[in-house]
Amino acid sequence: MPPEHLRIVMDRMHLILQRYFGHTAFNPYQREIIQDLMDGRDVLAVLATGGGKSLCYQIPALIGDGITLVISPLIALMKDQVDDLQARGIGAEALNSSGSYATTRRVLSELRESLIQILYVSPEKAVSSDFLTLIASLPLPVKLIAVDEAHCISMWGHQFRPEYRSLAVLKERFPGVPMVALTATATPEVRDDIARQLNLADPSVYVGSFNRENLRYTVTPKTEDAYEQLRACLQGRGTGAGIVYTATREGAETLSARLRADGASALPYHAGMTAAARAETQEWFISGKVPVICATSAFGMGIDKPDVRFVVHYDMPKTLEAYYQESGRAGRDGGKSDCILFYNDDDAKRLRPFIDRDLPSEFQREVARTKLQSMVEYCTTTGCRRTMLLGYFGECFRAPCGGCDACCAPVARTGGKARPRTGRRKRGPARSASG
Repeated sequence: MPPEHLRIVMDRMHLILQRYFGHTAFNPYQREIIQDLMDGRDVLAVLATGGGKSLCYQIPALIGDGITLVISPLIALMKDQVDDLQARGIGAEALNSSGSYATTRRVLSELRESLIQILYVSPEKAVSSDFLTLIASLPLPVKLIAVDEAHCISMWGHQFRPEYRSLAVLKERFPGVPMVALTATATPEVRDDIARQLNLADPSVYVGSFNRENLRYTVTPKTEDAYEQLRACLQGRGTGAGIVYTATREGAETLSARLRADGASALPYHAGMTAAARAETQEWFISGKVPVICATSAFGMGIDKPDVRFVVHYDMPKTLEAYYQESGRAGRDGGKSDCILFYNDDDAKRLRPFIDRDLPSEFQREVARTKLQSMVEYCTTTGCRRTMLLGYFGECFRAPCGGCDACCAPVARTGGKARPRTGRRKRGPARSASG
């Protein structure tokens, strides 16, 4: 890009950042990612939750003509993002299975009238022949493709979705259109697999630090009276907001009911509730009317409450990826927050039968067993938990961290400094996950 044109684009990027999103400066790697996409390069970006992944495609979507396609796995997340963008005066819509016939017709009409800049679609919709034919017939071309939660494409990932495997067809149907794959949690193996499965062409790879210095990690031995442990834990926290994660819907209901009976303000959240009930619970939590949510893993994605002071895992998660994502909902405002995990040896025994029952292939079962073992090792280590957690994602860290139960604490320590193995842009073909 010629220097003068580059300067104009940079000025435009900053203007959009301020005018539409209210920020005066970019987060780490955002500017570089946007510049690469504007130059027509494919990008793989691994940025921690809160790192501003969405802006990496939303800002280039507002520069020049054309449509930006965003592939997203969750209808609720699509809705939240579309609502937010529309409130900012940006032409955004979604096409998915939840839309009524009238809504779909309206969106299609707006597409033909070039009123939509950012279109969110499910992976199933994105690769359907009808949709691809429609997009090809529009007056404005597709100029950018963003694949959100890109770890879903990899069988090495913790949320593998078979429908993501078909997304490589988008590179065939839109040759020359840059694609950005975005995720908050991806091990080196998953990163390589994402690039390979999506057929990214010599992608620029950006990996931000996974270290959250304001979070304190603790693993507590889980006794037979785990509820009393939980109650004592919450009583010592005053009025701070928090999330208690459980393995089952029944557990979320039971814990919230017992806490309310003991005078605490708590509500359940799980996929078995109606959409209206979930939305109401989420609103009460965000607004501060209810400080504690007892939830399954269904609660989290798209939840924006910066002042969560604690996240308790009443049951051990299946993977370190899930644990990192869920515990990372604490302390988004930078304030000191606690991530507490109750553990006993029965947790792994409880989960192993589900792996054998629910996963269709031996490869997936083996991957799941390996991930479960990593989770157990995190719970049982006598070393620095932060070092182990970050090392799992390929990031070097020198213990002691001063921010986990194993390192104890507030003594005069220099503290370890996190050092990502990948941070700046690296070019070249991704390594095979199997190699």
